[in-house]
Amino acid sequence: MVKVALLIGVSEYEPGLNPLPGAVKDVEAMQQVLLHPEMGGFTETDIMVLKNPQRQDMEEAIENLFAHRQKDDLLVLFFSGHGIKDDTGRLFLATRTTRKTPRGDLIRSSAVSASVVHESMSRSRSKRQVVILDSCFSGAFAEGLSAKDDGSINIREQLGGEGRAVLTSSSSTQYSFEQQGSDLSIYTRYLIEGITTGAADLDEDGVVSIDELHEYASRKVREIQPTMKPEIYTSREGFKIRLTKVPQGDPKQKYRKEVARYSNRGDVTFVGRKILDALRNRLGLSEIEATVIEDEMLAVARQEFREKLQRYERDFTEALQQQVALTEDDINMLRLNLQQILGLRNEDTMPIEAQVKARIEAYKQKLQYYEQALAEAMQREYPLSQAARQKLQKMQQVWKLTDQDTASLENRVTAEIEVYRQKLQQYEQAFTRATQQQYPLNATQRNQLRQEQQILGLKDENIAPIETRITVEIEAYLQKLQQYEQVLIQAIQHEYPLGNEIREELRRYQHVLELENEEVGRIEEKVVKQRETNQPQPNLNLPSQTHQQLVKGSNTQLNERRIEGWKAKSSPSSPNPDLSGQPNQQPVHKQKVQPIEQQEIVAVTPVAITTQFRKKWLIGITATFVLVGLPILAHLYIQSTQPSPQPTPIQSTQPSPQPTPIPSTKPSTQHTPTGIKCIRISTGYYCKG
Repeated sequence: MVKVALLIGVSEYEPGLNPLPGAVKDVEAMQQVLLHPEMGGFTETDIMVLKNPQRQDMEEAIENLFAHRQKDDLLVLFFSGHGIKDDTGRLFLATRTTRKTPRGDLIRSSAVSASVVHESMSRSRSKRQVVILDSCFSGAFAEGLSAKDDGSINIREQLGGEGRAVLTSSSSTQYSFEQQGSDLSIYTRYLIEGITTGAADLDEDGVVSIDELHEYASRKVREIQPTMKPEIYTSREGFKIRLTKVPQGDPKQKYRKEVARYSNRGDVTFVGRKILDALRNRLGLSEIEATVIEDEMLAVARQEFREKLQRYERDFTEALQQQVALTEDDINMLRLNLQQILGLRNEDTMPIEAQVKARIEAYKQKLQYYEQALAEAMQREYPLSQAARQKLQKMQQVWKLTDQDTASLENRVTAEIEVYRQKLQQYEQAFTRATQQQYPLNATQRNQLRQEQQILGLKDENIAPIETRITVEIEAYLQKLQQYEQVLIQAIQHEYPLGNEIREELRRYQHVLELENEEVGRIEEKVVKQRETNQPQPNLNLPSQTHQQLVKGSNTQLNERRIEGWKAKSSPSSPNPDLSGQPNQQPVHKQKVQPIEQQEIVAVTPVAITTQFRKKWLIGITATFVLVGLPILAHLYIQSTQPSPQPTPIQSTQPSPQPTPIPSTKPSTQHTPTGIKCIRISTGYYCKG
């Protein structure tokens, strides 16, 4: 009886097939196990190793392995590499020169057909034939894993037979994976571990049989990669073919065997810990020696388990961060799929899900705080100043918010602010129109404005500054009119008709107060009417020429001019008098303008009217009165204290010449189609019937 093995590993391939660096390392690891005198017991001359062979060399080696053998000879064929199927479903083992057509079809002459292996096994007299295929049947990939091959192949039919055992890393429709960063493929690694530690000796008879090796490796592989399902195909005597022995006499090796048996998912079970502690004491191992052995045995499994947890966390986080929120059913489906692919259980994933949800919720809350701060900053100033932007950027850095999220928030808030500002402008225009119709506003107008506010969805604190500002502007203009009227009354009380010098001072005062010509004209007309109403009836029998004398400073002539003015006003055919008491030869020209409804109303951004602003306005009005009004009154007072000369009356049949009206640079008051007289303010026009 002899033991002969052929170990084939193909890591390098032509374009179209992915390289498999672990395949050659699998061969080297298997060679060491078979050569070990206390395990495999193979001699070096009885083991043939092929690394990245040509097709012909590979076929010849397979044929020589099974040829000229005896019935009790143990023959082992180990292959690690790509398994490929053709368009008819037949299995081929890839070599270094295996190629595919541009359409992806296998070039069969470049690969070794499974039928070659089957025929060689069938012609052999040996009844102990073992074939181990660490390959799958597709070239698909998964993240962190590289697939070897894919296909639907009846392995039992093609490679089965009496006294034969075929071990595969996966079924004909599954993948056999090679973990990136690992020296060995997943399946080969646990085959080696089961033999070297003796953990695969399930019945503890000191020998590792094919069925025991398959059961151990299959269980370990499924713990790491649940989608892989290693399978075994045997004939009558194939199950109990003894492949290796268990190393004896080494306490550390014995401890390794038990660690491999009781470890699960990178850790030792509770029951296994009790058994290992008792075994350590019986074998005379120290705690340090036992810990070193456990770390060595569990290091790879622990790393793989951590990587699975990290992948689950990453995938679950990405799913919850989708713009479209997932339903509970979607989350459950995602959980089940990830658990099945990664070989995780609920107790593994639930803590991860809780952490992910808490982290996402905290991040969303920070985004809400940032959005609130951004909205408040834009309400205070828009567009934002550099200082405000720097403050927001610092907030973003502290909370670790992404630029994409903050930019999206800023775009949304900016759009909302623009829409709200447009609504404020609409309300401002509505309020201005209401004050143009009537001031102060009545209850009906107030109710209409309240309805407009509710329709636009505006807050009281936002519309209050608008109403206050417009009201203050109207009140300020009215107060200027009252102030001009008081100065005019005082001027007329000292001198009437007014002289050119006083008229010039009044015009200057009008410009300082920024009053409209027509408003001033109405005031002058009203003051004249009030004065004539309060004066006693004049003697209409006096000669008209006497009453037409214009002697400045004389009380007698002043009364005569008042009488003449009253007579001129009383005449149905005479025009409205001006302040000189003479009929107007040239009526004041009124500028023709468009109706208010057709004019552009310039809306001003609402600004809060504060007490300080009112104080500054009152100070400005007082200063204007001191600088302009007081000089007029002083001039009138000086004239009243000086004696007036008594000139000789001049008899004339001609009316006194009229002073030329002083032109004004202020635009004429506008008129609406209904005849309402209006004045311009900052938001548009204020109209008073």
